[in-house]
Amino acid sequence: MFSGGCRWGRLHWNTTAIQEFFDRGDVFPLAAPVLEPTASVVDKLALVHEVLGSINTSDYGSLGPVGQREAATSLARLKARVTAHELAAVAAVEQSGEARRQGATSTASLLACDFGGDHRGSRNTVRQAQKIDQTPQSHEAMAQGRLSQRQAKVIEKALDLLPEETPKNAREACETQLVEDAPRMDLRQFQRQADRIIGSFIQPEAIDAAENTIVEDRERRAWNTAEFWMGAPIDGTVKGGFAIPEAQAAHLRVALESLCAPQVEITAPGQASRATGEVLLDERPSYGRRQGWAFTHLCELLPVDRLPETNNIGPIMTVNIDHQTLLDQLKVAVLSTGETLSAGQARRMACEHRILPAVYGGDSLPLDLGRDKRLYTLHQRRALEIAQKGCVFPGCDRPPGWCVVHHGGESWAAGGQTDLKDGVLLCPHHHRILHADGWDIHFTADGIPELVPPASLDPRRRPRRHRRFP
Repeated sequence: MFSGGCRWGRLHWNTTAIQEFFDRGDVFPLAAPVLEPTASVVDKLALVHEVLGSINTSDYGSLGPVGQREAATSLARLKARVTAHELAAVAAVEQSGEARRQGATSTASLLACDFGGDHRGSRNTVRQAQKIDQTPQSHEAMAQGRLSQRQAKVIEKALDLLPEETPKNAREACETQLVEDAPRMDLRQFQRQADRIIGSFIQPEAIDAAENTIVEDRERRAWNTAEFWMGAPIDGTVKGGFAIPEAQAAHLRVALESLCAPQVEITAPGQASRATGEVLLDERPSYGRRQGWAFTHLCELLPVDRLPETNNIGPIMTVNIDHQTLLDQLKVAVLSTGETLSAGQARRMACEHRILPAVYGGDSLPLDLGRDKRLYTLHQRRALEIAQKGCVFPGCDRPPGWCVVHHGGESWAAGGQTDLKDGVLLCPHHHRILHADGWDIHFTADGIPELVPPASLDPRRRPRRHRRFP
């Protein structure tokens, strides 16, 4: 499994010793490696990568039961320690202003572009990193492998509930007590313990006397923490979630209940109607399934003509479909947001909803995007949305509806022409970055826009392109 030693820079690890421990079925004790005094944090992190790289995931099967359990526990502690270090590193990146220097909309966007592509996950990580100074003892306990991330989250939320007038030393005492209690309890017991400790600082009579004020504060917090997210399409479905105030959730619940009531029929796509006497499904759908159909149906019933416009452009999606597909319905179509759908679904949505069909000929040029010869009109913008699918700045995930059309070639003031081939979509943030920091736009031979950074950022000024382009 192992041979020789691992070397990287100033670091050395003898993997023969690792092999011997695994051969005996023992748990490998991670003794501290020999590091030169000048080894940097990056050098040390490289060693961690190298040690993990020297262990195959199949090696755990060769351990005895006791060793396997200890290895799993050790890795759980290691995960907590790595998370603590990640939060500290992210906090440092946030404070350094590196995202602004690189032209990114945020630290989360910059880090998501560096690894993983998960913008929502990166935003959550940045939010957690911004709070580590508020719970220093919990963060240090995580860094030492004494506290899990979920336990630290319980402590963080509990301390947030303390009254503002709580003395600093009392707050520190609460955190100290919770950090000590965490290893002795499961998560549910620990949550109750946190409630008891924090509750001792709140006077019951004060709560009773200010019930309405408490409810108002709760509503305000709910509004300020409202959140909605949707993941990337996987296997034809999109998973998501939300956190909204109770009153608005009640509105949504009433709407869904009205759409999935037993006397209301919602026919699933591709299924026969009950009115025909045919069987809709092999078995009665669950309540959750009917709620899902109701929510899907509700999305299609949204009054898009009453939604706000952005840059004088209404919220209209474009469905891209070639002429032959339109005729024989044998090939998938693509929405301007990138999702694929069947030709039949595309025809139905174009007929029933505010979706503009963009029909392509053999040369893949838009045929039905308008006859007006003035460029960068609504129809020309739709063509750019189809081609570019959002802001073209590398790493940006802003959708087409948030973007403005920028002259990628020579500006109009300098004598350039407003031709479609020179248009690029940029979100307002990156539009400002482009003008303020000296970025240029270069088009490849096949028309792909590339962003050229200023010499202060990259002396060689190497072009960068968005990952959505091949």
